[in-house]
Amino acid sequence: MDSVPPLVTALRGLAERPALIGDDGRPVSGAALLTGAVPADALSQAVAARVRAARAATRESDPHERRLRYWASVLGPLPIRHTVLLPPTGLGVELALATLLAGGTVVHGDPDRPPADLLADLARSRSTHLSLPSELLWRISELGDQHAQELDDLRRVLHVGPEPRQQDVYAAVEALGAVVAHVRTPRSDAESADTALRKVAAAATDAAWKRLIGVTAEQARVFTARLDAAVLSSMLLALRRDGVLEEPGRGHPLPEILGAARVAPAHHRLVGRWLAELTRHGLTTRRGELFAATRPVHPSDAARAWQSAADAWTGRLGSATVIDHLRTAAERLPALLTGEQQAAALLLPKGSTRVVEALATRTAAGRYRAAVLAAALRRIAADHPGPGPLRVLELAAGTGAATGEITRALADRTAPAADYLCTDPSDLLLAAVRARVGRHPHLRYARFDLHDPGSGPGAVTGPFDVVVADGALACAPDPDLAARRLTALLAPGGWLLLNEPVRTRLEFLVRDAFLPHPHPHDPGPTPTRPARRPALARGPGPGGGAHRPGRHRGRPPRHPARRPAPRRPDRVPDRVTAPPGSTPPERQGGRSAGLRPPCSALTASAGRARTPSPAGAGRGARARRR
Repeated sequence: MDSVPPLVTALRGLAERPALIGDDGRPVSGAALLTGAVPADALSQAVAARVRAARAATRESDPHERRLRYWASVLGPLPIRHTVLLPPTGLGVELALATLLAGGTVVHGDPDRPPADLLADLARSRSTHLSLPSELLWRISELGDQHAQELDDLRRVLHVGPEPRQQDVYAAVEALGAVVAHVRTPRSDAESADTALRKVAAAATDAAWKRLIGVTAEQARVFTARLDAAVLSSMLLALRRDGVLEEPGRGHPLPEILGAARVAPAHHRLVGRWLAELTRHGLTTRRGELFAATRPVHPSDAARAWQSAADAWTGRLGSATVIDHLRTAAERLPALLTGEQQAAALLLPKGSTRVVEALATRTAAGRYRAAVLAAALRRIAADHPGPGPLRVLELAAGTGAATGEITRALADRTAPAADYLCTDPSDLLLAAVRARVGRHPHLRYARFDLHDPGSGPGAVTGPFDVVVADGALACAPDPDLAARRLTALLAPGGWLLLNEPVRTRLEFLVRDAFLPHPHPHDPGPTPTRPARRPALARGPGPGGGAHRPGRHRGRPPRHPARRPAPRRPDRVPDRVTAPPGSTPPERQGGRSAGLRPPCSALTASAGRARTPSPAGAGRGARARRR
């Protein structure tokens, strides 16, 4: 039995015929390749190194033979003239060696050249096969008619990267006039994380949509507009004292406004925020340091605005207790500003938790958010490998809108048990949550402020498998710093469940902003989504953990409904499965980017070139057939 490796036998069979064409265009024969006399480019050197290893091995000991035979079968029958634009490691080298094993010729290509030049090189080399990253294929497919080339010889294109959109595949077939086969990359850590993220998102969506049955987007929009109008009217009315902001057009400096309303020093910055919102919504104007009302506002105007908001709310979006609580807080704004009225007494009237209970469980939006978080936690907990407990941290629990749902979701988990730490900067709110949710074996409470970690008792040390945060960036004086602190609390591979408003919640400025807080800070404008995304994408600072953001960097996700691609019976099948063990392009320094959907092996799907039109227009804008 012949013990010479098949690759060596194939090169000997090539003899003086070209086996490799290097970056300088000089052909290297099979005999020369066996001696190592190859150009200096990276692909040629990598192929020569593998050939030397094959010469030292026997047929039985060569660990790569099975994979090379597989890829040679994918390439198909001779003639094969294969341009390789993949990185000169892993899969790129294996495809080059498979070409040699099949008796073909490898053509070195430079993927960093402009797509138009690559297309011209492809036509000049008369290649029958092309291997390249998916991203580069899409760029070549987008070239205009002015870059059309004669590609009569091209039969097969292998692109390596994320799952393609079907329209991109059709565009590539039209552009190149060849079978286009997708080589799906092996499962990587990033791919596994993306798969887990999609499972959690699907579980959360399935569980939460029922909470909004009977609620329409128009109802929410109408209520939000009416609530904003009522809050703004109450703000302006609370600042109208001793002739200040009563006469439209008459300006007043901020110190005069603060003095007339007898605003406590602790609320000076809050009033500055009020004036910014009043100006943004057109109820006041600002000229230099002077603020002026644009129209008079009377108590009857505010009363009508609040009644209009209540009509849009009650019975549809939540309990009347919630809107009554907001209206009462707005009516007491003058006393809240001076400090004569304590916001805690409004939240817990006579010690009752009736308002807290309504805020936590009797609003459509609150129920929806709580259901999303609870379903997500349940799915994450089900997949937690252990052996230790699932460590969960909730930041800024507030009235505990999500705490109860999450506690019940985690109560179902028995092995290993969960360790749930519920935190808030306010001792008052923590006491309210504790009174509402009660005691559970896996639930602990601690005061903690993300924006001033030194203020807490030191109970929050991390790392945590899951961090739940509601509005952590919207209220942050420094969103970048807050994002780094959030991700630094995570264990490697941990989850960040972040709920952020996409608009400024004006009701926060007349209710939550007055609650006792160990270190109050200016709520500041709500950061926009584009502003938040870079902060989270940058991840933690030194010592931080991994996180799974809801959005991904790189090429947009491609998850269309799969449609069978047409194929020629004599060409590669619709799906071929590669043997495991090939190196994914992202570990080769490849250029393809984007989401990596789930897979267990390398696969490829084929498309068929279209038939030329009767007018002879050819097979696409970039491929002309003679």
